[in-house]
Amino acid sequence: MSGPAAPPDLRARARRSGSKVARRVLDQPLRRIGLGGALVLLAATAGFGGLEEQTQDGPEVLTVGTPVDVAPFELTVHRVVWTTDLPGQYLSDDGNRWVGVVATVRNTSDAGLLGTTLQEALVLSDVDGLVGRPAGAATRATSVAVLEDGSSLSPVQPGLTYEAAFLFEQDGAAAPPTTASVLLQQHTWRRGSLDPTLAWWDPAPAVRGELAVREAVSDAEQEGEA
Repeated sequence: MSGPAAPPDLRARARRSGSKVARRVLDQPLRRIGLGGALVLLAATAGFGGLEEQTQDGPEVLTVGTPVDVAPFELTVHRVVWTTDLPGQYLSDDGNRWVGVVATVRNTSDAGLLGTTLQEALVLSDVDGLVGRPAGAATRATSVAVLEDGSSLSPVQPGLTYEAAFLFEQDGAAAPPTTASVLLQQHTWRRGSLDPTLAWWDPAPAVRGELAVREAVSDAEQEGEA
């Protein structure tokens, strides 16, 4: 048996350290690293928490307005809102509503990516009545819309920044949510099990936040309130 791999938090610190040696060491099972490898990891990751006691278990905490690198994207979550009217997007039933996570999106890879990959990068949970999902289950967005014109964001071009909304359809019979759990997921660049083509696979939660949800307010309404 090859033995267990290094914990995700240690692998993340090695990536942030920029040390190619540390990353190569982490590619080996823990039992094969030995004392020399352990010293390499401690030296390379000391500035990134390598010498500190690690107490975090699970995804990091999401901070609104802070860019988060979840390969192959950089996402900055701004707010979560709900609305029954969004030009360019169509509900499956007129009585339903959209729950939207407004975010800044940037493709950090070197190639265009389909919207389906982007939909997997941000999922929502703990919201009752999401269409097609059990209560409380995490689900990817129905679509991702460009805020400027309501068009669907696909493909996502490399290096460009988009202001977008990850849209989740909610059954109109359910009450509009007041809070929602937003999870940002990171993909892995690898070959498929059945297809040898390299692609982004295995979206896994990396950052999570419990955010307040409010009704969307139009620009005209905001000016009226002012």
